[in-house]
Amino acid sequence: MAAEKAAVLLVLAGIAAPTLDSFDGPLWTERSPAEVAEARSSSAASGSLPALSELVKNASPAVVSIAVEEGGRQSMLQGDPFPDFFDGFSGPSEGLGAGFVIHHSGLIVTNAHVVERAQRIRVTLEDQGFPNTLEAKVLGADSETDLALLQVEANHPLPVLPLGDSDELEIADWVVAIGNPFGLSQTVTLGIVSHKGRTDVTPQGRHGYFDFIQTDASINPGNSGGPLLNLRGEVVGINNAVNASGQGIGFAVPINMAKKVLPQLARWGKVVRSWLGISIEDLNLELASSLGLRAPGGVVVTAVTPDSPAEKAGLRAGDVIVRFEGRAVRGAGALRWEVACTEAGTKVNLDVMREGKLVRLEATLQPAPGEQAPARYERPGVPT
Repeated sequence: MAAEKAAVLLVLAGIAAPTLDSFDGPLWTERSPAEVAEARSSSAASGSLPALSELVKNASPAVVSIAVEEGGRQSMLQGDPFPDFFDGFSGPSEGLGAGFVIHHSGLIVTNAHVVERAQRIRVTLEDQGFPNTLEAKVLGADSETDLALLQVEANHPLPVLPLGDSDELEIADWVVAIGNPFGLSQTVTLGIVSHKGRTDVTPQGRHGYFDFIQTDASINPGNSGGPLLNLRGEVVGINNAVNASGQGIGFAVPINMAKKVLPQLARWGKVVRSWLGISIEDLNLELASSLGLRAPGGVVVTAVTPDSPAEKAGLRAGDVIVRFEGRAVRGAGALRWEVACTEAGTKVNLDVMREGKLVRLEATLQPAPGEQAPARYERPGVPT
């Protein structure tokens, strides 16, 4: 509430909104635990869907349409069941996508594939009830998580969307998508979480770290980069891909993945991949039984690279990593992106089952071979 009052005072006084060069504070907004608990309690008491009109009314001003003039379009892979949401509508050199504001100084999140070939980017938002188109620049992009951070310059603080916790999503939870399908801006659709942790989906054959939320909320070309919201109006995913051969099958990047990537995009313009130095594989029933494990989950270490962070931490071949930073390890793919997207130099806790006993290890992640970490805070004015 205090931040909202401050923003209003700035507008009334005719003072320009803070910019990335002058503002020092969080990169995004999250609701307090008390606010989340209150919203959960209210939802449980009602026993039914909330009035979505109020949710949409509050969220829509922070959702933007993105028009891109491209330097050259690449053709889609033949027979790809997951076509790029980013598609041309007003000519062969233009494309449309969506995004949302996370910081009142003009930081906007979208998909990397929306802007990867852009020569010019125009962002249209609902500004005090009127459409306003602004030029945008790319602060940073990461193709392997398909995330990009844009910046626009407005003369007053922009409305923002709070980020939620995608880990708390359950299958069959209600979600709302807002975007720009086929150029139809501010389109709202409702659906459920159909599945979580889709690591076997590779849109357009892209190499990357994918851990998608699957939803049946209707999403179409032009939705790419737009928010997937829970019923508290918090962003839990970033719409990313759709299966063209099936109705009601769409995918979104979990917002918790974005939370790992966005600070690096803001500071350095890219993501520096981290490295633990192990080979791992998923557990099956036979392998789990041979290791004396009864509970499902975790990954088995098949090899440890000499002089790696893993070896220095004491990891051994045959260890089963069951928790990473206190979170259950869901599989090899999920652990790889957790490690890769955690900032190099970070100390991480690993819970390991070894010969039937639980062992707690600490490893300091290093940049992956071939990666070079830029000087810390290359953009000193960017919020952290």
